[in-house]
Amino acid sequence: MRAEVLGAVRLVDDAGSPLEIPERKVRALLAALALNAGEAVPAETLISRVWGEDLPGNPSRVLQAKLSQLRALLEQATAGGREMVSRSGGGYRIELEGEALDAAVLRAAVGRAAELPADDRRAQMLESALELWHGRPYVEFADELWLSAEIADLEETRLRGLELCAEALVSVGRPERAVALAGPALTEHPTREGLAAPLLLAYCRTRRQPEALAAYERLRGHLADELGIEPTEALQQLHLSILRQEPEVMEQVPDAGGSEGAADSRGAPEAPDAGGRLPAYASAFLGREEETQQVLSLLGEHRLITLLGVGGIGKTRLAVHAAGQLVHQSGAGAWFVDLTEVPRRGEEEGSPADRIFRMTAEALSLSSPWQGGEEIPARVMAALEAREALLVLDNCEHVIDEVAAFTDGLLRRAPGVKVLATSREPMGLAEEQRLVVPQLPAEDVESAAAEFFMTRARAVNSAMADDAGTLAAAAELCRRLDGLPLALELAAARTSVLSVPDLLERITDRLDLFARPGRAAPRRQQTLRGMLDWSWELLDEQEQVLLRRLAVHPVLWRLDVIDQVCADSQRRPSFGEESCPEADHSVISADGTVLLPRRRVLGALTRLVERSLVSVTEVEGQVRYRLLETVGTYAAERLEDSGERNAVVARHIEYHRNLVDCAREFLFGPQARDWVRRIDEAGSHLSAAVTEALRRHDGASAVALVLSTFWYRWMTGRMDSLLEDLAAAADCPNPGQSPQERRAHAQLRVLARTVEDRLPGEKVGQVLESLEAFDADEQSQLARMQVQWFASTVMYADAEHRERGRRLADEAIGYLLEAGDVRAAAFGSTQRDWFLLEFWEEPPQGMPDGGDVEEILRSHGDVYGLTQALGVQHLWAEAQGRREESCRLAEEVLALSAELNLESEMAYWELVHAALRLREGSLDEATGHLRRGHRIAQRVAFVYCLPLHDALAAMLAQRRGEDHRSQQLFGRMSPRDRVNAGHALRRYFSEEVLPAELQSSGRRRVSSTTTPASSSEVRA
Repeated sequence: MRAEVLGAVRLVDDAGSPLEIPERKVRALLAALALNAGEAVPAETLISRVWGEDLPGNPSRVLQAKLSQLRALLEQATAGGREMVSRSGGGYRIELEGEALDAAVLRAAVGRAAELPADDRRAQMLESALELWHGRPYVEFADELWLSAEIADLEETRLRGLELCAEALVSVGRPERAVALAGPALTEHPTREGLAAPLLLAYCRTRRQPEALAAYERLRGHLADELGIEPTEALQQLHLSILRQEPEVMEQVPDAGGSEGAADSRGAPEAPDAGGRLPAYASAFLGREEETQQVLSLLGEHRLITLLGVGGIGKTRLAVHAAGQLVHQSGAGAWFVDLTEVPRRGEEEGSPADRIFRMTAEALSLSSPWQGGEEIPARVMAALEAREALLVLDNCEHVIDEVAAFTDGLLRRAPGVKVLATSREPMGLAEEQRLVVPQLPAEDVESAAAEFFMTRARAVNSAMADDAGTLAAAAELCRRLDGLPLALELAAARTSVLSVPDLLERITDRLDLFARPGRAAPRRQQTLRGMLDWSWELLDEQEQVLLRRLAVHPVLWRLDVIDQVCADSQRRPSFGEESCPEADHSVISADGTVLLPRRRVLGALTRLVERSLVSVTEVEGQVRYRLLETVGTYAAERLEDSGERNAVVARHIEYHRNLVDCAREFLFGPQARDWVRRIDEAGSHLSAAVTEALRRHDGASAVALVLSTFWYRWMTGRMDSLLEDLAAAADCPNPGQSPQERRAHAQLRVLARTVEDRLPGEKVGQVLESLEAFDADEQSQLARMQVQWFASTVMYADAEHRERGRRLADEAIGYLLEAGDVRAAAFGSTQRDWFLLEFWEEPPQGMPDGGDVEEILRSHGDVYGLTQALGVQHLWAEAQGRREESCRLAEEVLALSAELNLESEMAYWELVHAALRLREGSLDEATGHLRRGHRIAQRVAFVYCLPLHDALAAMLAQRRGEDHRSQQLFGRMSPRDRVNAGHALRRYFSEEVLPAELQSSGRRRVSSTTTPASSSEVRA
């Protein structure tokens, strides 16, 4: 067993498996004790370190509870671990002896290594110790003052260890390994001379003298700028020796390591996940056969490969092609994450690192509902750590530090995952393998660049001349364009109107920056900006208008959305039939401004596609349009220069307000599935619209967008940023003053207070206060009742507020029924009945007028509401012993959940079916349901289903006589997981049938931390 603080604070059990500590306060307590391992820490000091100024009601009592939780985790990590925490004098101590604390191991190893010569023994000792370093010590608590001195000391210890290790590695003939260790560290600490010396030697002994000289110059510059000093005399002498190429410096010592760089020997995965998502391209992949094989070869031996090169060089296309080849060869899944939209640090509120996790979650189609504060990073890691998969991270350069941290954590947590990244600069990680994507060779008429250009050109102009003059002009054109695939694509698109010799002449006239690479602008920017300037001027005015307006959000666009956002007349969105008259046919406004009527959009778009300024892709068989990365950046500048960005942003927001207003009306009716898909696809645009509304302090639009998508996000589980969006919209200035806007703002504030990440008891007061904010008129009171039943759910968790919650729900349901909104009243009753049945075993109350809830929801075509109603019936049928009816209801709920693709619901109901089949003795059928439920839960990181799965799997193993397997499964469940799983399974098995590990002395107490959640979350 080992406690780890060199990175995240966690425990590792006797088997070497990480044991996550789910609660932050318990992690803080372990950190506070580990800081003074072996010494007694006063209780007052522990309370101060763990809670700071935000003290709980009874600090001493709460501390005792957290200590008990920590002891239980230690016992889970190792037999007798509970005794490691003991009371001593006026405080508590934790005994972490020998290798039980990674920080102590690192310090001891560095101390011993400093006394050893620079030999194999020192290198092996330090390499082993440095592997314990997983990032900044105590990373979650790194800003705490009480840890600052310890963190600084550990970071200094690590740096000293790196210096000593690098010296030894160079000495024993392993310079490549020395570069891998010392290079990133010197980049992070550029004045560290102790790292510089072995790194310079390592560079020389791997035949990289230019890099050694460059590293010395960087060191000297930093020392002069930051400290006002010169390098030490020894380093200056080493620099001179490198310049003179003296033998003792340049000589390569034989590699004593023997197996340095050997490939990982993990076996093949038992059942690699199939699937994934990669972009599809209409045009053939040309000219990169050698690079493709290089990428595949590197992927066969390493886990992190970064494709480097300038913009437009073809990194993305190569990465996608290689990933597709790997999928075809191995059957592993591959997922594509485009990081173009992640803002640089400081450009927007929020962390780029958070956005990276969010976009990865979207690429993986994680749709797990909000889980009581569970962070997205944990769900991404949970979804990936069980996979054999390739993650393609595209366009990393603008957030390279955040991507490096994400990738480092991912590779540590998910041993079956490989990462293929594209970037303009490397991540700097030790395991990173770098492949610089070269320009297409452009030396003659038979070069790869010439073949690439001519193939693309013939696709545009099949009648293009093929004589010697044309081929020679094409070869010179490719050379002038540096073999950049994007530039060649753009040039080939012009051959429909220009011959290749004419094209060459125009580029010579307009892009003579190629002849002056010494200008301040980077060569890549000179090339592409010149090409795009020229391409822009060849467009007619309406094409220019469309191109720059597409840059308002340069991701996937539907044609109908382009029509309504980018055209100068718009209509409200509809699903199916059009809902407005034809757009105005005028193309010039009264003030002389060029207009883009809707009838002209398709023609302009077609021409932009033909000119390779807009790319075409397919999404589920449907054509979608997007701007290339560089074109999008260029077009965004043009949009800003035109002075119409604010107007286009306003249209983009208004269109998506109308879209989600429509969706809000149809989500609880027969067209729900179609509208769920429609809003799924618009997710990126909706996120951008909310962001722009908040940035513009357009509170009315922010409220409308977030409020209208609330139930879509709730029922589908796409809730990654729901809490943040609710809070931000509720506090955004200018929420509107019309009666309708006031009602919407009041409703949103109620929802924000209800789902706020706090204990239910702490929220009741604020929820009640928000309910009183509605005006007294009839429409405002109806708006209140539409959310009041939902707000009441925070009050069911404990006896103190239960009756108040029931009264509020009953009042709202009755009001909605009287107002004629029978469907909403029926739906609200299902939520009330579920909570009261789940927590207090009360029979379903149903509708106040005796109406049939199920029939009401069926008649309205409300599939989601029907899953909730049938779920209540299933639970009540089980409670009354009506097993046949219970099974029928469970089957229908599973089918309905699949109809709307509610994956978290599907995972839960598959496990319910497993329990029902196990109870019947149908072990094979139970196994099938169990596997399907587990697979879905893992795919969407629905962690609440996993304890229930483990408990059922253990029971199934017992029935099959596999006692050892059963004990293993129960052994990995925490006491809390056993209690929760036991409670869920008591619906289907008597206390006598349940294994001893799941039995308890009484009914489960209702947790004080229960918060409103989707029905699946509560059930699990």
